[in-house]
Amino acid sequence: MSYHPTGDAAHPDPMVIRSTTRDRFDEVEVRTDVVARMRDGIQLVADLYLPRGAGPVPAIAIRLPYGKQTPYMGMALTGGFFARKGYACVVQDVRGKFASGGVFEPGLHEIEDGYDTVDWIAAQPWCDGRVGLWGESYYGATSYAAAISGHAAIRAIAPGDIGLDRRRSWFRGGALQLNTTGYWAMAMDAQAYADVSRIDPYHLPLIEMARAAGLDGSFFRRLLDAVDDDAWWDARGLASRAADVRVPLLSWAGWYDNFLGQQLDDFALIAATHPAPETMHLMVGPWDHEGSSGHADRAACLPVPDTTAHRWDAFQAFFDRYLRGDENGFGADGRVDLFALGPNRWWRTTAWPPPESTPTPLYLRAGGRLDAEPPAMPEPPGTYRYDPLDPVDETVGANCWAMAATHVDRRRLDGRADVLRYLSEPLADDLELVGPIVVELHAATSAVDTDFTAALCHVMRDGTVNTIQDGILRARYRHGLGRPALVEPGAIVAYAIDLFATSYVVPAGDRLRLDVSSSCFDRYDRNPNTGEAHGVARTPIVAEQAVHHAPGHASRVLLPVVRRA
Repeated sequence: MSYHPTGDAAHPDPMVIRSTTRDRFDEVEVRTDVVARMRDGIQLVADLYLPRGAGPVPAIAIRLPYGKQTPYMGMALTGGFFARKGYACVVQDVRGKFASGGVFEPGLHEIEDGYDTVDWIAAQPWCDGRVGLWGESYYGATSYAAAISGHAAIRAIAPGDIGLDRRRSWFRGGALQLNTTGYWAMAMDAQAYADVSRIDPYHLPLIEMARAAGLDGSFFRRLLDAVDDDAWWDARGLASRAADVRVPLLSWAGWYDNFLGQQLDDFALIAATHPAPETMHLMVGPWDHEGSSGHADRAACLPVPDTTAHRWDAFQAFFDRYLRGDENGFGADGRVDLFALGPNRWWRTTAWPPPESTPTPLYLRAGGRLDAEPPAMPEPPGTYRYDPLDPVDETVGANCWAMAATHVDRRRLDGRADVLRYLSEPLADDLELVGPIVVELHAATSAVDTDFTAALCHVMRDGTVNTIQDGILRARYRHGLGRPALVEPGAIVAYAIDLFATSYVVPAGDRLRLDVSSSCFDRYDRNPNTGEAHGVARTPIVAEQAVHHAPGHASRVLLPVVRRA
């Protein structure tokens, strides 16, 4: 769970726990405000959930900045779940948040504080010396950080919906994830939560947005100022320490989570140096960052069943296997557990990306066609004007932590002239997509910097246009974050737009569509097209955009196609 500016009432009862397994203990003992002292003397405060009547048991630690007793976070439910399954559960406020002392500096201190917290837990009479960590979003990062600390008591971690590289978490393709991590940065500048209800998402310059809403905004300003400062981000991230994750791992995510692509990349990054990669597991469900499909019946426009029990049963089975030491066969039928959208079934495979998948191109063609054949002759480009003062306001007022619920029928955008649409013919057979999706765009702009967005869609026979996946790339970061380079106006430039990944079946008779534009606001901040430093532009300019379809400049989408016998 992560804080969002629309308030708790926007998503009632977000924390739902279901399980198909029998509880090992009937009653839970709760001890509140238990203190652990860090190496520098700072006191961190936790609530403790114990299986009543048990002797020393393995412990699961959850270290979060959102308040161990904040009702929205549902930590009493989580702690009670693990306690009844036979674990001591420690829910701790991180440094500088809620009941804990010190100053909150996102990403700093978590390795050392993770080590010291585990050291304290392992020495307690209710712990048998074995410790695991569980968490989502920031408290997924604290799970990674504790593992990286190398404490010998840590036997397994289950982090979800988070990446090791903090800069990639804030800036997707170089664009600030304004509706999520941007508002988060403003909200977290307080011991509890700052009031972000007065934020105007249209305020310019962006860097003054927090102050204009009466907030301190110091961390928000710092992350914008430091966007190209490699050392600043390395100190707050964990990517450079991926080789230090050496314990069994359950990485879990949702197809509509904000950090999915990064998390999938991290899974491969960690596996490259992990001493026992067979103990690494991946689970991706029909979820988003809020777990919306756990208390709703759809993922984007597709109906989905309740998968809550599958998730929580997997958490228990993983910890039972690697923390308790039970020989329960967890992962024996495949370490990668994926939910296929459309047929709504779970299936397992051996690796990520799946070996069953083959990258298969569809080409953007003149006249709005999406075709298996590349252009044989030069074709007229697709053109549109991108005005930052009139962006594609797809998500203003919505909660982009909950993209499985926020994504709705894209036909509502069909009246906009600043979106190019490329449509395939009806499919002759079912099309199964499993794996990463990339759009290779050859485009020109009249500006020195701009954004390009792409959305791969499923057009159903009733006309509904459902988002399979989408992405964004800021032109100046086409070579990577921390490597800005402006573009030459009018020059045709190749852009690789990462659309993360999916497991999705498009039925025969339906169509695929690819939408291309230059904004998705306020999910991402608007590019003012001026080439100025991030967030400082006050007067945006209009850009003339051209997407090319010609030999040598053939724009295409690479689809991860699975052809089963």
